[in-house]
Amino acid sequence: MGEPVMAQWIVDYLPTWNIIRISGIAAYLLFFAGVFLGIAQGMPMVKGKPKAAMFQWHTRTTWLAFGLGLVHALTLYIDHYSPFTWSELLIPFTASVHPLGSGLGTLAFYGLLIVLLSSDLRSKLGRKWWLMFHMLSYPVFIGLLVHGMVTGTDSGHVVVRLMYVFTGLCILGMSVLRGLLRERKGPEITIGPKRTQSESSTEQKWVEVYGLAGTIQHKHMK
Repeated sequence: MGEPVMAQWIVDYLPTWNIIRISGIAAYLLFFAGVFLGIAQGMPMVKGKPKAAMFQWHTRTTWLAFGLGLVHALTLYIDHYSPFTWSELLIPFTASVHPLGSGLGTLAFYGLLIVLLSSDLRSKLGRKWWLMFHMLSYPVFIGLLVHGMVTGTDSGHVVVRLMYVFTGLCILGMSVLRGLLRERKGPEITIGPKRTQSESSTEQKWVEVYGLAGTIQHKHMK
């Protein structure tokens, strides 16, 4: 009897509403950072150690965003003020509160999971399919942005709204800039460099495991 009582006490007195708000905004900002770094490290002028560092943080922030998104969803389930059912969390657009915004959040979560899993399976999927799945990052970002603006209790504050506008414009601007630079450089500028036989086995393993946009070019790591 002690364990159920303790669990119920935790649920009753846990500041679930604050956890929901903080984890949601933090997950969005971390995913924004991941997408921003993913675009930035694919720029043709970014090479060597800066490119490697951006790649690492691109991966870390994206996984952290997924983790906080999971915390966000689970806390919605145990929230004692306005709890969500499992079906409302897992089936898009079935929530009784903000069905559109909540549904976009659910779809964005699924999309992010696909992006992460496809990145880990890049060597098996092949570049074409991996790239197709990886491009889901853009609709995922848009979905999270709209989800936050529609369902977030803090979205009524000017600072929070400006944050959403600023981050959205940043991703748009970076995407346009990268597209222009790639067009200027020609078709050889791609989301990832062509692999050569001179790549070290350690680097190849790193690329296969984390295989996200813009892997390290070996000649710039010397």
